Amino acid sequence: MVSASVVICTHNRAAELARAVEGALPEARGCSAEVLVVDNASTDETPARLAELAREGAPTLRVVCEPRLGLSAARNRGLVEARGDVVAFLDDDAVPRPGWLRALLAPYNARNVACVGGCIRLHFLAPPPPWLPPALHHALGAFDPGGAARELRYGHENYPYGGNISFRGTDARARGGFSTHIGLRGRRQLQHEETDLCYRLEQAGGAIHYTPAAVVDHWVLPDRLRPEWFLARHWQGGQSAALFVLRNRGLLRALWRVRWLYARHLVAVPYVPREPIDPARLVQECRRREALGYLAGLVRTVPRLRALRRNEAMPHPAAVAGGG
Repeated sequence: MVSASVVICTHNRAAELARAVEGALPEARGCSAEVLVVDNASTDETPARLAELAREGAPTLRVVCEPRLGLSAARNRGLVEARGDVVAFLDDDAVPRPGWLRALLAPYNARNVACVGGCIRLHFLAPPPPWLPPALHHALGAFDPGGAARELRYGHENYPYGGNISFRGTDARARGGFSTHIGLRGRRQLQHEETDLCYRLEQAGGAIHYTPAAVVDHWVLPDRLRPEWFLARHWQGGQSAALFVLRNRGLLRALWRVRWLYARHLVAVPYVPREPIDPARLVQECRRREALGYLAGLVRTVPRLRALRRNEAMPHPAAVAGGG
């Protein structure tokens, strides 16, 4: 079995973080792996909580600090600091089920495998509201393409989601890691950072795999269970998609996507959710907001397309040595 590092990136999640860390530690110990927590510019009690967890989890658990705000920057720090051959990323609000890490690592016996992801199940702290249909579960991080392990290809199926994804470290670093043009950064809730890296890995000949045996439970925080959150999430998801397509597929493909995917949603009648909320109309409005976000992303991004298509340099290990 290849060596591994479980990387958990966190920002201002002092109250929730322990669940993920405590769930990851036995998985890591069972595979002779490490757990690396990257504190991404937290301003709450996270540093103090991490100091406690590091004492309790030593020597398996390490903590480093990444002062540059943004999930992509934090993940890149994890790629640089990781001691294992495979870097498995776990969200700070997700808890792995028994056997998760071993299942993620098994496909790496084939050298062409560059990325492996698993299933993400939603864990609601209370019964979800009646207006929340399964069609919107993906916005909360749910990912379940079925019970068969297989290779995933762009244009046929979605790549694995970032809450339960792993990369061969040498391959991810060779492709420039995660683009800081894309991804979560404070209140800027853009997405697609792992999709962007998966695409570049596949284009370079790497295989992207899904294994259903690697399961995590994603805890759904109550503040997300509001129609306004879903509308904003889809708006920013549309902007993220525009960035991804322009960066990786070019302007013509980005324009074609408007006609192929978004045109029918752009002409939908607007819906302002009010009680009682109509689930079907909420889904339609989310898709309309995503389409509008995509158009806004195109308009904002085309003028800086050349810069967007350049990969940033990965941090050098010597530049971050001793951090944490």
